[in-house]
Amino acid sequence: MNAQPLFPPLPQFKHIKRYWDQARDIPVALINPGEVYVTKQHELISTLLGSCIAVCMRDKVSKTGGMNHFKLPAVSIYKNASIDTNYGQYAMELLINEIMKNGGKKPNLECKVYGGGNVIASMTNPIGTKNIQFAMEYLRAERIPIRHQETGFDCAQQVYFHPQSGKAFSVAKSKVSPEELKKAEEQYLKNVNTDAENQGAIYFD
Repeated sequence: MNAQPLFPPLPQFKHIKRYWDQARDIPVALINPGEVYVTKQHELISTLLGSCIAVCMRDKVSKTGGMNHFKLPAVSIYKNASIDTNYGQYAMELLINEIMKNGGKKPNLECKVYGGGNVIASMTNPIGTKNIQFAMEYLRAERIPIRHQETGFDCAQQVYFHPQSGKAFSVAKSKVSPEELKKAEEQYLKNVNTDAENQGAIYFD
């Protein structure tokens, strides 16, 4: 089937890469670590996860929904810094706020949670475990029900979410070698730690 023209995204998400998935006959918005995407349209949102978390959230009545992808749980001190969605505390706030700005209501929110893989075996307190704990505590505090959870695996996950229907699924990426994933995860942590040091940030343990 031939690719179809993509309808415009919500204005604040024009920077997100989108393409036509000919096999599934649907547009796909592909988000990277530190990004959030919200839509009111018939389209998929996808991301590739290791130790990071993706929360797939929607308003079950209005069908507005989206996904975030964060690398680390939170920072306790963030001096002179703008919101950074590499951190769960900001990625969650932005996702919820954008859904509500586009027709969603908090009592109607529901979500599915993916990722938090412990892909660096040598870590005694893995980032993936911390990310899972943060996501569960945050969603519980906000009273947003978790309809499905796939977390803590030792391989990469490609996650797909269709906010209109609420359906989500993941595909294990066996072609991503443990060495490649470990290298990518270590680079993620190096980049985020460098940013935090430059901005006077201190991580929650």
